[in-house]
Amino acid sequence: MFIAYYVICVVYCFYQLFSKYSQRYDGSVTANSPELDTIMVLIMAWVLAPVDVSLTWIRWYKEAEEARRRQDEKKIF
Repeated sequence: MFIAYYVICVVYCFYQLFSKYSQRYDGSVTANSPELDTIMVLIMAWVLAPVDVSLTWIRWYKEAEEARRRQDEKKIF
């Protein structure tokens, strides 16, 4: 069961890492190294995936609340 959780986390982290590949690794001198990020994902995927999902959910909830407030303000005026 732990292995399945780890594999799901690794797949999710790699998807997130390489979905924005061109933004992160532009080839400049100060660019990040995809090799080091890959090593980090393999070691810490079991922590990174739940944290990323939680932060993403919080960001979506915050945006939804802001949109709801703006919609309520439009109804008042």
